[in-house]
Amino acid sequence: MRKFIFISLLVALSVLLAACGSAATPADTTSSGQANIKLETNPTPAVKGDIELIFTITDASGAPIEGAKVDVNVEHPAMAGMGMSGQATEQGGGKYSIKANFSDSGDWALTIYMRKGELDYKEEFEFPIQ
Repeated sequence: MRKFIFISLLVALSVLLAACGSAATPADTTSSGQANIKLETNPTPAVKGDIELIFTITDASGAPIEGAKVDVNVEHPAMAGMGMSGQATEQGGGKYSIKANFSDSGDWALTIYMRKGELDYKEEFEFPIQ
C-alpha cells in the first residue's frame, strides 16, 4: 500500500509539473541582491492550467549564472496543502524553466532556491493566476 501511495504521489507530481510550452513573454518580476531572478511565464498573463515558468538568473553584475541547481516551490496560501515543487531545467544563458499545472486561480506563493558553489540564494514571489 505504501508503494502504491508513493508511486501515486510521483505520478501526481509529474502531472502537475508537466505542460506544453513555447516562447514566453517577460513578466515584470525582478529581484536584486547577490543574484537577480527575472520571472517570465508562458502564457502571459499566467492563467489557470498548464504554465511554463522561466527564470533568468544573473549575478550582481548582470552576468548570467549557468550551471546552478534551481529548485522551485509553489504554494496556494488560501488553500492549505495545495502546492507543488520540482527542479528547473537549465536552458542556457542563465535561463531555467519548469512546467507546472495551476489548478486554481488566485494568489500563489513562488519560492526559488538557487545554488551554485558557495552562492546560496532564495527569492520569493507573489504569483497571481487568473
